[in-house]
Amino acid sequence: MLQRFAGRILAVSVIVAAGFAGACGGGEPQATQPSNPAPSASAAPSASAAPEASAAPVASAAPSASAAPSGPPGPGEWDTWSHDQKLAYMKSTVLPKMGALFHDYDPKKYAETKCVLCHRSGAKDGGFKMPDPDLPKLDFSEAGKKEMQGQGKFAKVAEFMHKQVVPTQAQLLGEPAFDMKTKTGFGCMQCHTVKK
Repeated sequence: MLQRFAGRILAVSVIVAAGFAGACGGGEPQATQPSNPAPSASAAPSASAAPEASAAPVASAAPSASAAPSGPPGPGEWDTWSHDQKLAYMKSTVLPKMGALFHDYDPKKYAETKCVLCHRSGAKDGGFKMPDPDLPKLDFSEAGKKEMQGQGKFAKVAEFMHKQVVPTQAQLLGEPAFDMKTKTGFGCMQCHTVKK
């Protein structure tokens, strides 16, 4: 549906908007298989580039939504949840919420958001390991940073990722959003790797 290049633009934007090289936290939250979200009614700015959102994940890997925990994990609890709990929660809660965010941002590109938006090969093989090396690699070079600032070609998508995607995903996983002062919390590096 969307070109791989478009995915690279969105991913590179994430990290710089959050504060460049030192701005994003590390770690490896284990994400899971969601279903297609319903579009939301609110409007959001449009971007010129975004990651792919096609190819449904392995259907047999997902438990029914009834197995989903009743609410988000508490701080630090995500790692204690079983794979089935994570899959069910992603399906029932995370994908609908995040899918609506992306749809509001660009309804044409994200008409039908799927698991592969964030979990490329992991959605296909059922592993969902994060960060996903198949997502676009973030560029911390001086040129990459400039592309994310002000009127750079990735500035709009970087702002979207920084102001909406990171804090929403952090909340859904029961974690604080990345804090530049403490260098802790959920940030860009939970999903992306760095371009070397």
